[in-house]
Amino acid sequence: MRLVIVTGLSGAGKTVALHALEDLGFFAVDNLPVPLMAGFAALLMSNPDYPEAAIAIDIRNADFLSHWQGVKAQLLRMNHTVEILFLEASDAAIVARYQASRRPHPLSDGDQLLPTIADERALLEELRKDVNWLVDTTDLTTHELRGRVFSFFSDFELPPLRVHLISFGFSKGLPMNADMVVDARFLPNPYFVQGLSDLLGTDPPVQAFLENHTEVRDFVDKLADLVLYLLPRYRSEGKAYFTLAIGCTGGRHRSVYVAEALQKRLTAAGFEPRVSHRDAQGT
Repeated sequence: MRLVIVTGLSGAGKTVALHALEDLGFFAVDNLPVPLMAGFAALLMSNPDYPEAAIAIDIRNADFLSHWQGVKAQLLRMNHTVEILFLEASDAAIVARYQASRRPHPLSDGDQLLPTIADERALLEELRKDVNWLVDTTDLTTHELRGRVFSFFSDFELPPLRVHLISFGFSKGLPMNADMVVDARFLPNPYFVQGLSDLLGTDPPVQAFLENHTEVRDFVDKLADLVLYLLPRYRSEGKAYFTLAIGCTGGRHRSVYVAEALQKRLTAAGFEPRVSHRDAQGT
């Protein structure tokens, strides 16, 4: 089994790195006591669904430094591959992060933070010399750190991007969870066509009406091109999901049609978009 230990200075980004590994398919655990690590690895090894695991460990784990070398040797004897990802940052960056989060440093007893950071650096110095990857996160954003972790494990395929298409009516408010909102109210409105107002954008007569207009076909084409351009780039950045909201006035005709048409385009391109019509059955 492949076991990645995520460690380093408190405030350097271990949680972000652990979540990135989890997104790559690693079974992720935060702050597992070191004496339990060999048993944990043996348990996972017996389950073929967990070929890789990642464990975040820091100075909160009092047994970490004193037991690590012995536990590592035991893991190697069990034929596990053990790799260490060590994260660090400048004193100024760590201080700024703790000030922003308002959380206490695990070694702090209320005194000044800088001496506490210095103590932690000294305690981790020997471990720092025996790592596979050393990352200074001082100038890295969260997304950049995730990208760095992904680059270390380029043999892993990123999980598929989850795509959700939502149709809605502007008269009932914007969806709260949308990454992007598109306004389809400029398209011809079936609501004003006799026999279509009580139907939905999923009904063939409404679809035929809309498909008969060049601007509708052009809009779907251009929107599909844009989304298909964006999705691979969001995925390569490590984004796990993308929600596109498409709105018209009431959320029953134009937005529903466009969402359904876009789903077909994305499906043909290899994605598996989920579609929901928030206001289609509204009164």
